[in-house]
Amino acid sequence: MKVGFIGLGNMGKPLADRLLINNELFVYDLDQKKLEYFTNKGAISCSTPSELASTTSIIFLCLPTSAIVDKVINGENGLIKSATKGSYIIDMTTGEPETTRKIAKILKEKEINFIDAPVSGGPKGAHQGNIAIMVGGTESQFAKIKPIMDDISSNIFYAGKIGSGHSIKAGNNLLNLICRMATFEVISLLVKDGVDSNRAVEIIQKSSGRNYATEITLPDNILSGKMFQGFSTGLMKKDASVATKIANANKIDIPLGKLSQELLNRTIDEFGEDADMSNVALTYEKLTGTKIRP
Repeated sequence: MKVGFIGLGNMGKPLADRLLINNELFVYDLDQKKLEYFTNKGAISCSTPSELASTTSIIFLCLPTSAIVDKVINGENGLIKSATKGSYIIDMTTGEPETTRKIAKILKEKEINFIDAPVSGGPKGAHQGNIAIMVGGTESQFAKIKPIMDDISSNIFYAGKIGSGHSIKAGNNLLNLICRMATFEVISLLVKDGVDSNRAVEIIQKSSGRNYATEITLPDNILSGKMFQGFSTGLMKKDASVATKIANANKIDIPLGKLSQELLNRTIDEFGEDADMSNVALTYEKLTGTKIRP
């Protein structure tokens, strides 16, 4: 099957890699080196989103923000210029639900399907093919596109109407941030009390306090000394901000969410928005006077 993919970054690359196994893949990205990686594996590079849309009726997007998604679809040489009726544009970006609904409305008038399908599980889950994909759209759209998504992952969920996938993803990432901050706080406390950080994480991971930070973040990225997750502080800030917008729109107070964002900003103030999220550990080491890393 002919499939298009736009956005070959830390998440897009492993997702596109999995599609390439069973499909003829057409790719577009601003980074020529990323395009070369895929053309060397047999994919076909396109010079614009419009050109890509003329080659296939199934197009995946994995981009930094909804504003960029809007530009890729509706901007100069955008997908809308040559996408055919009945085409499917699947947005795997961690985007804003309201923007997603607006884009879907515009494309519906041209009989082009637009669904949100953000992912959660990091590059590791994407490589392994078990990343969570949460799909927003109609049930018939979900049924139509699921078979091709099966090439990406075994964990595909129907989230609800358009925008629901992006809502759940924003909530999930805010929860991830809250759990991460709470976990670093507790591990710092235990290290200060003389407990080995590796031993603390190993035991908590088999106890009621376990979460993604004890399962993946700490053992894989911090305690290993790698200090690289492949997800920037700026992207986490953006994702948490999307969740905050949803909360504000629904007049819901999120004190833990706000506190976790304040703590994240300490890391951003010191290391910048391009820094890897692993740098949060360094912030906690500085705040508590402990050394989480071995």
